[in-house]
Amino acid sequence: MNRYGLTKTAKDYRPLVHITPPSNWCNDPNGMVYVNGEYHFFYQYYPYAPNWGPMHWGHCVSRDLLHWKELPTGIYPDELGVIFSGSCVFDKENFSGFGTKENPPMVAVFTSHLMKDGLEQQSIAYSVDYEHFEKYYGNPVIPNPGQNDFRDPKAFWNPVKECYSLVLAAGDHVEFYASKDLKNWEKTGEFKAGVNGLDGICECPDCFPVQTEDGEKWVLIISMIVPEEKIGMDYYTRMTHVTQYYVGEFDGDKFIDTEKNAAPLMIDFGTDNYAAVTFQNLEEKVLVGWADNWAYANYSPTAECGFRGKMTLARKMKLVKTQKGYRLAFSNEGLELLRKNSCSLKEGKNRLRTSTFGLKVEVEGEGSIVFKNSVGDEIVITVTEDEYVVDRTKAGQKEFNEFYAKECYGINRAPRLKKESNMEIVFDKCILEVLADDGLAPITACVFPNHPYEEIVVSGDLDVKFFNIY
Repeated sequence: MNRYGLTKTAKDYRPLVHITPPSNWCNDPNGMVYVNGEYHFFYQYYPYAPNWGPMHWGHCVSRDLLHWKELPTGIYPDELGVIFSGSCVFDKENFSGFGTKENPPMVAVFTSHLMKDGLEQQSIAYSVDYEHFEKYYGNPVIPNPGQNDFRDPKAFWNPVKECYSLVLAAGDHVEFYASKDLKNWEKTGEFKAGVNGLDGICECPDCFPVQTEDGEKWVLIISMIVPEEKIGMDYYTRMTHVTQYYVGEFDGDKFIDTEKNAAPLMIDFGTDNYAAVTFQNLEEKVLVGWADNWAYANYSPTAECGFRGKMTLARKMKLVKTQKGYRLAFSNEGLELLRKNSCSLKEGKNRLRTSTFGLKVEVEGEGSIVFKNSVGDEIVITVTEDEYVVDRTKAGQKEFNEFYAKECYGINRAPRLKKESNMEIVFDKCILEVLADDGLAPITACVFPNHPYEEIVVSGDLDVKFFNIY
């Protein structure tokens, strides 16, 4: 058995370049912030069992977004409760007074959740070495106003008021608060989910500006718990947990949905990307999500490898204008040098010698890419005239959970907007990420092959190049 608890007989599902906990359970990304050349990444963490439990904040850092160094647990539960999701800011001007201008503090804003009665309030902690955190004695900084589901604060710089703002989930809407010192917060506005797009219980919001050809726009991301009575079979409502976004303006007090898309705008069309949020203190907008699904995450067979829970690769975003309006387009960050060392795959069968790799695909028409092994497992990625389809129904283990085994979870579809485009595919042990249609159609799905895939079969009007990831 190695340090991760993986025996010689267990399947090796631990990804090589995707974030996983050192052991046991993780879920939502938290506190993502870029400081002094390092990407700090916190996450919901239960260090004592491979299933959800009283939450801590795990902590890891990276300089390239591919190779991560685990640090000691960042924030522990206290008398106000366990540590639910939140964010970090690099307080460069020391508005909080927790550090100095020469040594600015990192300030974490998070939800304190009492397990006994579900009371949720917002608290802060700070660090001047960016590793060890002290709780603020004045917590909670935003007491609960008397409602359920009051959580997941995402702090950001407010350029209108030149202060910090945050957006947090509050039942069927999100609320905005502003502060000059990160300690004293005043409510400034609300945004109701579901006027356009999906309604339900809001979670893990994020709000940030993006430059476009028409000037600056703002994006509001909201992860949603969709009511069971509204579950359907379309792109948007086949699961209880999905992540949508809106495009509009931020007036300094609240977000305004200026685009008013009737159909939901999706961060991902796959089953396994939830609670996605961005790095703070980073000029470009880079997003990471939890690459699992609440329907089956607690039953994932990765527990035999010593962990449960993983994150998507970091994805850089741009906001592009399409014939259907503004849409986010994504590209994988950190793979630039690896893509340069690529080789062409032939049509038909190609031998596969690794379980972590990438594919660059020029899409000129219709076609398919299939990963296969000798025990009959296969993932089928199909490009049709109108759609991109990822079929994992025969990808490997699925008996561990009834929801994972359902066809509506096994077949992932995304609309195709472009006749000719680029697609990037990354496979890493147990997670498949497809950024299709020049990044407009992301599909993320976890799979659990009974044996490593041994060949890639290419057919149709697809020019496929292979590159190693290490």
